[in-house]
Amino acid sequence: MKTTPRYHFSEIPNDEEGREFLRLIRKYTNRERYKVVAKGQHLAAGENWRLHQYGQPISKSTHIRVYLNKK
Repeated sequence: MKTTPRYHFSEIPNDEEGREFLRLIRKYTNRERYKVVAKGQHLAAGENWRLHQYGQPISKSTHIRVYLNKK
């Protein structure tokens, strides 16, 4: 049985354009039905993954992944 991924957007660069895209997703998403969750993806060079037991913060990531969770 093939499962679908929980995230809707991935590999969004963590730069000015990517953060603007995330801002617009949050602005135009129906908040009564969905909750927007952004998480860091791909640890930046020179960072130690052992310091982030539960996933690295967006500030330490090279990309962003966006989840749209139904309420």
